[in-house]
Amino acid sequence: MIETIGYITKEEHLISLEHDIIPNTQVIETRESFPGYHGKDLPGELSASAPEFVFFVTKQKYTTEHIARVTKNIRKYFNEDVDIARAEINIFNTKHPSIRVKNCKDFSKITELQSCYKGEGIKFAKKNKVDTIGLIRIQKHFNMEEVAQGIFKDMEEVNTSYLQIPVELKWPQFKSITLKIKNNMDDSNFDAALGLFYRKDGLVDFIRIYDQNADTKRLEDIKGRYNKEISRILLNS
Repeated sequence: MIETIGYITKEEHLISLEHDIIPNTQVIETRESFPGYHGKDLPGELSASAPEFVFFVTKQKYTTEHIARVTKNIRKYFNEDVDIARAEINIFNTKHPSIRVKNCKDFSKITELQSCYKGEGIKFAKKNKVDTIGLIRIQKHFNMEEVAQGIFKDMEEVNTSYLQIPVELKWPQFKSITLKIKNNMDDSNFDAALGLFYRKDGLVDFIRIYDQNADTKRLEDIKGRYNKEISRILLNS
């Protein structure tokens, strides 16, 4: 079992949350959490009252430690079991520091949680209507198992795997490679994101795959396709 921290970077449709928030504050939700995957029972689809991801956009950037300590205090009196992480949203090349809230069971709890953070001294950005595609970078705790060479299965998030790649990819490179791979596969029904996690020997760059039907053989095939395209880029650089 491997337990570590790192980041996930993904592109999603972001929209302003217009209700159940502190007035005149910027709260954003994702319209489609796994845009590359099409199927039933996706996370966040079980109930319209249970958003998968909500982002409290903050007025300033807070450290991971500060958010963690504030969240620890809040858990003493906020009884909902939600997953909190530091995040950054990039919209039109402008970065917005945020607190990501995952698995909030009801929209009605969002105002309550937001008020808890406000009470702990967190300041929120003012409301600015959003309805666009944006890039999200989320700090994440990983609990995973290596099931094959360079292939890691998430032990907490079902249908989620991480495929190690040899180099860091910039987002435009990753997006171009993913499109090319999907266009050359008979079954291209998976969602991909970019990420990294920390190991004792250094950083590990990876592709995050969400696929409800992915076994090790399929993951090895996808990993091989990414490595092939990455090698091609390196040869031409």
